[in-house]
Amino acid sequence: MSGIRYLLFDLDDTLYTNASGLFTEVGQRIEAWIAATLALPIDEAKTLRRRWFVDYGTAMSGLVKEHPELDVDAYLDHVHDIDVSRYLAPNPALAEMLQALPAPKAVFTNSIGSWAEKVTRQLGIRDCFEAIYDVRAVGYRSKPDPYAFTWVLERLGLPEPAVVMLDDQVSYLAGATAVGMRTVLVRKGAQAVDGIEYQVDGILEAGPLLRRLLGAA
Repeated sequence: MSGIRYLLFDLDDTLYTNASGLFTEVGQRIEAWIAATLALPIDEAKTLRRRWFVDYGTAMSGLVKEHPELDVDAYLDHVHDIDVSRYLAPNPALAEMLQALPAPKAVFTNSIGSWAEKVTRQLGIRDCFEAIYDVRAVGYRSKPDPYAFTWVLERLGLPEPAVVMLDDQVSYLAGATAVGMRTVLVRKGAQAVDGIEYQVDGILEAGPLLRRLLGAA
């Protein structure tokens, strides 16, 4: 087997895609919370959400940086208060792919743990992961902050090149690259840039690649 010993998977738009419509509702709830809490018209809330994503990586990080007086936990609980069964169904093919990978796996998400729990359970893949690392666990310092990646690596007790991070965001993977992790971009038609090693069009296409990297092809 190669030197790779652990696989980290992003959740939203990686283990499922926004074709489901789920993350569209999350986005609407983000914008509604910003508008209501900051007393802004919804168009201004949408603009602010986009700026925070560009400047800080997530809307939550922008909220923490620019409005530390506000309750970030109230924000996180509100935007993730969704019945995911209206959007997602079990994905046996994904479960089979994950189970066939001969390495331990965890979810590493900028969302909250309860969200990751209900999404992975609805997809039928929760048992494929030995842990979930969420944004609260890393002290609200979300990807692409290198601190978040370093925190997870310390919990795993593994050297950086032994861990592969799969994510749909180039900027987040740049953070993983910066600390020495191996990286796979999961986004249709995208290019592996900025030091990202591999690209696949969807999570199922990652299976053969990961098996090769693990020396199990």
